[in-house]
Amino acid sequence: MRFLPVLLFLLAACVHAPRWERGERAHVYLVVVDGLGARFATPDRLPVLSAAVASEPERSSVLTARAVMPARTNPNHVTLVTGVYAEAHGIVGNAFWDRTPGTAPEKLESADRIEVETLFTVAETTDPRLVTLAAFGKPKLARLFAGVPGRQRAPDVLWSSEALPPARRDPATGYASDAETMAAALDAMAAAEPDLAFLNLADVDTAGHAHGPDSPEYTAAIMNADAAIGRLVKALRARGRWRRTVLIVTADHGMSAVGPPVSLGAALGAAGVRGVTVVADGGVDHVYVDALDRRATGIDGDARLLRRVASVARRVPGVSDFLGRLPCVRCRDVALIDAVHPDWHVDHERTGELLVVAAAGQQFADPTAAGDAGLLGNHGGPQDRDVPLIVTGGWPGLRAAAAGTPSPDLVDVAPTIEALLGLRAPRRVDGSAVPERDAGHPLAITTRTD
Repeated sequence: MRFLPVLLFLLAACVHAPRWERGERAHVYLVVVDGLGARFATPDRLPVLSAAVASEPERSSVLTARAVMPARTNPNHVTLVTGVYAEAHGIVGNAFWDRTPGTAPEKLESADRIEVETLFTVAETTDPRLVTLAAFGKPKLARLFAGVPGRQRAPDVLWSSEALPPARRDPATGYASDAETMAAALDAMAAAEPDLAFLNLADVDTAGHAHGPDSPEYTAAIMNADAAIGRLVKALRARGRWRRTVLIVTADHGMSAVGPPVSLGAALGAAGVRGVTVVADGGVDHVYVDALDRRATGIDGDARLLRRVASVARRVPGVSDFLGRLPCVRCRDVALIDAVHPDWHVDHERTGELLVVAAAGQQFADPTAAGDAGLLGNHGGPQDRDVPLIVTGGWPGLRAAAAGTPSPDLVDVAPTIEALLGLRAPRRVDGSAVPERDAGHPLAITTRTD
């Protein structure tokens, strides 16, 4: 990433008493520029944010972070406000099949599917005085973070593009422009200063899908997102809030130029393979064995079927890998995901029994993703994991991350916010603790002010 000269990170943090004994506590603004790959986050495309960073050199960190797999919108937004990987929170993609016989695959964007508390839930149940706000250019994110009685709490203020009249939304997607999203967020912030604000700016992702990441339209969308962030910085300064601000700007995934999609489902049908359901998710395909119980811990009687699927997948142009989620003694040609990519953390029944990965420059399209056929840019695979992570602000307790430490994952953002706001870590919705292997660690970017 060429945003600023030094790429930094931050191992486990030393924030043990986040309610500072002297001075004002931090107020956190998390802005996700949807679809902004790290290599595109350059000073010439983000001049306003670059200027904000340059004005706070002792309190700014410019990092390259890794999105969680799959590199899709829904898993990474949920990771950003839970601090856990997809195998723990359960949002393993933008789409899935719930294994009910006779039903079609569906979008994975309902709040009752999230299996770990969000920061909004933690804030409301542990310190109701905290004010939380979310403004999403994509309405599906408002559905993901809505309240579910007895399970999840919504932000105190929850805005999506559906609040706008149809004429002010994108006619193809229904999304709000970044200017509209930021205007709505600023209006809400004027009434009450949020302790935690979470914003999704959707235009970069939309431009990347429609025109490709190397297009002038994608560059223009990045600059428009930068201008929207500049409005936020200007408003915080004008209202005297900058001195309490920690601004975190990142993305949920990158974006790759892609050619015409391939269909694993069509290839399986042509080969006479039955008994599986294929769900396309951009750069990955989820393959479910129809007869397998969702609670299965291994493949036994269905080993022959899985081997046949892998054999077909191996011959499909554009497939780079096929990985099994469950142990299969008789599937020696199918490597386990955890063995090959232990950092992916996708061992959840919604992932399917086989995760097929597209080669760089390729995308999948099966029935649930038929609309992807005309896209010039897409994401989902490991090549789309690198994203910018920029932290700046005027809060005195903030400091630049030390040089020379490893790059973070997006899973580390929520623990950092917890430390800043004095919140406990989210638990599973059944009250149990999240295993340590599935949770992130706070960034070392704070210091006591007392």
